[in-house]
Amino acid sequence: MKDQKQVGRDHWKGRSTAWAATAARGHSTDDTLNQLLIEHLQIKPGEHVLDLGSGTGDPAISIGLSLKGAGSVTACDLTPEMLSTARSRSENVGLSTIRFAAAEMEALPFLDKAFDCVTCRFGLMFPEDKVAAAGEVRRVLKPGGRVGYMVWGPYDENPPFFVIRRAIARALGEEEGPVPHRHSLGVPGLLTAILETAGLERVEERKIRYKRPVDDLNDYINRALIRGYSDTVERLPGGEREKLMETLRAAFAPYLENDRVYMPNSTRLGIGWKN
Repeated sequence: MKDQKQVGRDHWKGRSTAWAATAARGHSTDDTLNQLLIEHLQIKPGEHVLDLGSGTGDPAISIGLSLKGAGSVTACDLTPEMLSTARSRSENVGLSTIRFAAAEMEALPFLDKAFDCVTCRFGLMFPEDKVAAAGEVRRVLKPGGRVGYMVWGPYDENPPFFVIRRAIARALGEEEGPVPHRHSLGVPGLLTAILETAGLERVEERKIRYKRPVDDLNDYINRALIRGYSDTVERLPGGEREKLMETLRAAFAPYLENDRVYMPNSTRLGIGWKN
């Protein structure tokens, strides 16, 4: 399954500074999806795990900590600049069972049958040839090993992405634009088709929803602006920036519960096995 809208190395290299600036310094600031991935794949101490699309270290660091010093996790990402932040985070939490590798998902630099489990959190949407990427995972899995691909669900089921985007578009009098590519695998069945075509077996999809509590709404909004809208915000005069922040804070009112914001998240998890 080739995709002409793939997002490549130059894109992520360009975004690495913003991601590094907003990344956790050690443990994840919101570990829920990382722990759900560990739980659904039943990752346990002693296993050798490959995490693809690790970026600044999620979920690789959480997986490494769950191994309790036995086994290993390899954090693999297209962008060395992202992995530099992941390395710093791992050092800050004293994680010694982690390794790092920069590579494309369609051409992994690992031996056949090297890993018990492969994880990929929000990465499969971006390779040009997704079946080839899943085929590489099958190659590096040991017989009996499994892979879990977590992807974002439909755009309209994920307010963390559309609330700010729509509010900014309205405030600036602009069009919201097309649905972002990150949601391109949110339709049920797409993950199954990719994994089965790649030769994985016992394939299943699971829908995962949860609400993320937001302790500091200003910080939450600022991190989102740095990662996705820094160019837009920097062009605004100081007074306009504060007015935009007021608009954005108001946009989260529908998600207030007992004076605290809870952001719904919708993801899909595709699991496949190598027999």
